[in-house]
Amino acid sequence: MNIVRRVIGTVLLVSAGAGVIAIDRQGGAQPDGAASALVTLGGFPQVAAGSRISTSWFCPGAAAGDGLDAATVVISNSGEVEIVASLSLLSDAPAQNQNIAVPARSHIEVDILRGRTVGVVVPVVEIIGGVGTVEQQLVYAAGDVTSQCVSQTSNKWYFSDGFTAEGSSQRIVLTNPFPDSAVVNLSYTTAEGRRTPANLQGIILSAHSSKSISMSDVGAANETQVAVEVTASTGQIIASRMQHYIGGGRLGYSTTVGVPEALSEWWFTSGRTGPQVAEQLVVFNPAETDAKLNVTFFGEGISNGAAADQSNSAAMPSETLDIPAGAIVYINTDNIADLPKGDHAMVVSTLNNSHVVVEHVLSQRTGGSSFTAITNGIPGGLLTTKWRIPSGLAKGARNALNILNTTSVNGTFTISAIGPGGVLDIPNLVNIPLGAASLISLDVPVGINEGEVLISATVPVAIQRRTTRGHGLVGFGIVGALPVRDK
Repeated sequence: MNIVRRVIGTVLLVSAGAGVIAIDRQGGAQPDGAASALVTLGGFPQVAAGSRISTSWFCPGAAAGDGLDAATVVISNSGEVEIVASLSLLSDAPAQNQNIAVPARSHIEVDILRGRTVGVVVPVVEIIGGVGTVEQQLVYAAGDVTSQCVSQTSNKWYFSDGFTAEGSSQRIVLTNPFPDSAVVNLSYTTAEGRRTPANLQGIILSAHSSKSISMSDVGAANETQVAVEVTASTGQIIASRMQHYIGGGRLGYSTTVGVPEALSEWWFTSGRTGPQVAEQLVVFNPAETDAKLNVTFFGEGISNGAAADQSNSAAMPSETLDIPAGAIVYINTDNIADLPKGDHAMVVSTLNNSHVVVEHVLSQRTGGSSFTAITNGIPGGLLTTKWRIPSGLAKGARNALNILNTTSVNGTFTISAIGPGGVLDIPNLVNIPLGAASLISLDVPVGINEGEVLISATVPVAIQRRTTRGHGLVGFGIVGALPVRDK
């Protein structure tokens, strides 16, 4: 039974009022998933407010064998004093280590390939004192990639989207940053169901090392859907995914850390529909019980006024979408008759206390070429009023910054940049009105320099941005901003 054929085009476009009900229950993070996590939702990209003794950043890594032109980590220091960062490069060879001083109110880009042309290198950055932020950047002929890093390991990782059709490649990278070995089990789900190959069970991951697994080589070749589950039965690890799309309707490159737990609420702010666009929400239900979903849309042409008024809930079409246990479901937004064409934001929330993993896949043909952008969602428990972008907006594409008001009240936001003189508000981007349940998309501000960018709002918001692919390529990548948590 092909699940995709059963559900393509089926989606729940709930009333805007119901969307605000989902919005206003933010913060109810569930404790399941990475049971031994130190902080709730700690395995997701975020930064803690205030000073800490140290902060570790685990990045997805770079596949030197893919022919990358360059790979770096961007270490940003928005504080008033110098910080020291310890960089470890983990691979199948002995780890390389380096201490790096990052001056106040500045950022440094550090090469992580070090001349390597084969294998995978995974950077781990530990910042001593202060609060710095870290992102990873790849320069590649198939499209430059900016990726988020996370500050916590987990014994569980999920990837809902995977693709190996028509020669496209997908690899899962397992990284053990600790001094003791870890034991890892890997399973994957295709249209034919879940598989647990014997050679992917009991994988020994040595201390301070990483291991790359090609999904095509372990039985998942020429697949249009490959969801992956990674479980460390001993120890805690980082799992990331590297994908190179060269056919089957996709083109480009993607690198991301996985999702450490399934959740009940996921936010996306960089959606798009149009005549040359194929947009999908990829939902994976790793549980043994069925899930029921709502999907709510926000953006130009969508009645956000109704969204703030729950009494208008009957005015919008609604439908319940079932996600079978253990299944992958692809929701094609282009098949939603009442969804206006253009840019939009989305929230996916479950109705029956179930938990799912959701990714956003956007492919578009532009000017005789095409591109594919993929991003994880933002958990509802991480919606906040303060956000940071470590590598800044200098490499932003058109509509570079997408800010969604996730509440039913009006608010404002201000964008600031870190420079030699400290934090400076960007002209014409101070106290910008942000209506209830509304989405604003901004181009890269004129004259902005490379360096960390801060966004502060008076209401909880969700923020993702679009980045250029470089090399004269059309399109953009999508990557989240970092929510700043008070705790």
